[in-house]
Amino acid sequence: MMNMENPIPALRPLSEADARCVRQSFAQSRLWFLHQLEPGRAQHNILVRMVLQGPALQAERLKHALDALCLRHPVLRACYRTTQSGPEQCQTERQSIPLEQHDLKGLSSENRNRALQGLLHTQQNTPFDLENGPMMRACLLDLDVAAQELIIVIHHIAFDGRSGEILLQDLAHYYATQEPGAPAPGSLQYADFAAWEPLYITPQRIESEIAFWRDHLAGMPLQLEFARRVRSEGPAQGGRYAFVIPAARVERLKQTSRRLRLPLFVTLTGLFQAWLHYLSGQHRFLIGTDVHGRDLPALQDIFGFFVNQLTLKCELDDDLSLGELLIRTRQTIREAHAHRQLPFDLLVSQLAPQRKTDRSPLFQAKFNYQRDRFSIDGLGEARLVHTQVIQDLAGFDLVLDLMHRNTSIEATLEYDRRLFSADEIERFASFWQSLLDQVDDLLERSISELRARLRGWDDTYLQQQQHAHHDQGRARLGNTQRRAISL
Repeated sequence: MMNMENPIPALRPLSEADARCVRQSFAQSRLWFLHQLEPGRAQHNILVRMVLQGPALQAERLKHALDALCLRHPVLRACYRTTQSGPEQCQTERQSIPLEQHDLKGLSSENRNRALQGLLHTQQNTPFDLENGPMMRACLLDLDVAAQELIIVIHHIAFDGRSGEILLQDLAHYYATQEPGAPAPGSLQYADFAAWEPLYITPQRIESEIAFWRDHLAGMPLQLEFARRVRSEGPAQGGRYAFVIPAARVERLKQTSRRLRLPLFVTLTGLFQAWLHYLSGQHRFLIGTDVHGRDLPALQDIFGFFVNQLTLKCELDDDLSLGELLIRTRQTIREAHAHRQLPFDLLVSQLAPQRKTDRSPLFQAKFNYQRDRFSIDGLGEARLVHTQVIQDLAGFDLVLDLMHRNTSIEATLEYDRRLFSADEIERFASFWQSLLDQVDDLLERSISELRARLRGWDDTYLQQQQHAHHDQGRARLGNTQRRAISL
């Protein structure tokens, strides 16, 4: 926070020579460290899938727009290395963004969908060369005469949520104008932020923040162990289950939040805690959430990676009511946000220095909520009808991502398939939605009563599934032609 004793130092553009090689930001150095541990993995790739309808995009114009975008934002053409002075990022003069093209128009619907899923998997799981760049690639798919998909994959080391908004706006601009693209004179770039960051996050500030977190998290378990789960060997295997929280349910949640004088994010975070308590059986655990590092207005329009991970303390006593848990969650979030500037890896190095590459330190479950920020209507004459962002599990056991689009919320529950089956995750999502639907009636209920209610919903779901499977089996048997057996 800014005060008279410790004013925020001025953030100014570096000279062209000084900007060529600068330190990596704290956020970048965390991903660079993990990349060096497992250079062949693609766990920090972010895939942006754009579904387009209308006149087909012109490949040459699109290629020009991608290259102009890369020239406009130097962080996309930065290369990474470790020197005697520490991790660095160095800008290259110019790099061309790879653009693949695939014509799927002649395939049957089934084969086209199979080819599309294969291409998505390949693009998502092909690692980037961080030492040589660039940090972005694209793939254009022709599905039929009026439908295309544009897939853009970017390494997280150069990208965050706000960057996604800038990406689409600039891509639409350069596609339409065919301007060459170049940083605006005197504009701030990510290298300027990275060089300035140690002036703001000073050793004194780091020491003070670590003291807070050490005291704040004292005695808290650093592992969330899900009940009766045995993790199989090998790297994490990410699964994904998508569902929608409909507008009517969202509106009821908003009304409940207003009555409790809580932001919707706080209410949803508290309900996520209650759900994890049932799944794990633990009363005390930690969860994570992403927070942006763009507190200064000057940082709002810079393309790059500003995200920090924030640790939230969860304590659920059996005699605590659900309403009291939500109020407590608000206080916990306020305390954590007041100390959100400490880079996550510096906290980890103090509290959990022994890291495992296949499991996130401090917390293994994560909750994110954000509003839809993809604001363009289309590219050229093609209309953008849907946007999807896909990211790897990155060592977590469970991640619930909520994207608030207009009146409904699109939810994605990502999970480690070494721990959970697809059927289990669908079941878990079902009774979490039941919790959302009945939160008003449960506010006065204790955590122990809530746990019993969740168990009842869980049992009911299992019984319904068993009956459905039984009915399906009988239907298949009834449709089977009987064969005559001669004796």
